[in-house]
Amino acid sequence: MIYRLLKMIIIGELVKDKIIVEKPKDVGRLYNKSSLGKTLSDNKLELDLIEGVFLLEEKKIQLYENNKLVDFQKLVRLAAKKISDFEIRYLVFKDLRKRGHAVKIFTELDGITFYIEKNTAVKKFVSVFSERDYFNLTNTINFTKYAEKKNGVLWYAITDEEGDITYYEVSKKELRGEIKSHTYQKTKGLFLKDRVVIFDKKVAKNLFEKEFYGKFFGDGLQLSFVEALYLSENGLIDFYNVDEKKIAKDKINKISHKLQPDIKLRLAVFRELKKNGLIVKTGFKFGTHFRVYTKNPDETHAEYLVHVVEKDFKSIWSEISRAVRLAHSVNKDIIFAGVNKKIEYIQFGRLRP
Repeated sequence: MIYRLLKMIIIGELVKDKIIVEKPKDVGRLYNKSSLGKTLSDNKLELDLIEGVFLLEEKKIQLYENNKLVDFQKLVRLAAKKISDFEIRYLVFKDLRKRGHAVKIFTELDGITFYIEKNTAVKKFVSVFSERDYFNLTNTINFTKYAEKKNGVLWYAITDEEGDITYYEVSKKELRGEIKSHTYQKTKGLFLKDRVVIFDKKVAKNLFEKEFYGKFFGDGLQLSFVEALYLSENGLIDFYNVDEKKIAKDKINKISHKLQPDIKLRLAVFRELKKNGLIVKTGFKFGTHFRVYTKNPDETHAEYLVHVVEKDFKSIWSEISRAVRLAHSVNKDIIFAGVNKKIEYIQFGRLRP
């Protein structure tokens, strides 16, 4: 029995920071069956140190360096010295392998750590982060574009300080709905600091019933700041103060920026979402900027929570985790809308790989 087990153990040679496997039978077992390593021109197999640590921990390989046995501790120290963020990369590699994924080392694009293509309908690209790293929206947009170009999907793996891993599927999203735009009679709006009230009953009724603008205020309609600004730029509302004096547009712009410094970003996203046939309402109670409906809100719940940020937005991972978990708990998807010359939407979904 012991002899049989010894025969099954693969032998590898540690050469600098790589592991070389020579026996054809061992090469076949690792490369063809387990999808580990990469083949060399002389029919040998080269293993990455992460792969070597995994095999050594699983007691599936014996490693030698100059005819001396290399133990687990020595290999881990070498890997930690040679590989940036070795520990979190290894934890994710091991976890995915244990889950049955033939995960391999990826080197074509900095920021993407692993990929999975064996026994899967769609290629997966995996980026690995520590909870103390920063989420970077620009990089994320680039990674999603790369994955999409390769007809694959992007996974993010976040490792916390106890070694537990949270996975997200990250993707570009096009938000479109079924709500048609309508024409409305121009009206007056009473400007009250951070909201606007319309007292024209007919206009108020039409705005609410056709596109669910605002909230009824007696017989009138109170509009959110961003709703009012959107209607104003479309020539549908003029603003007046409590003394019934018209407020000039340039003054409204100054007031709006003072009250809400990111109002231009929010308005840009609101404008595009409305153009795409969506109902857009405040997302404040969900801790985000907008909640978004693709259909009549009387017939469905909001499908998306949209958080508006600049394209170079960065954040600690705990904030992202909180946003995703909250959205998931209320059966919605969280979308980050990155505003630059154009708006790009990135969706985060919880994942069990």
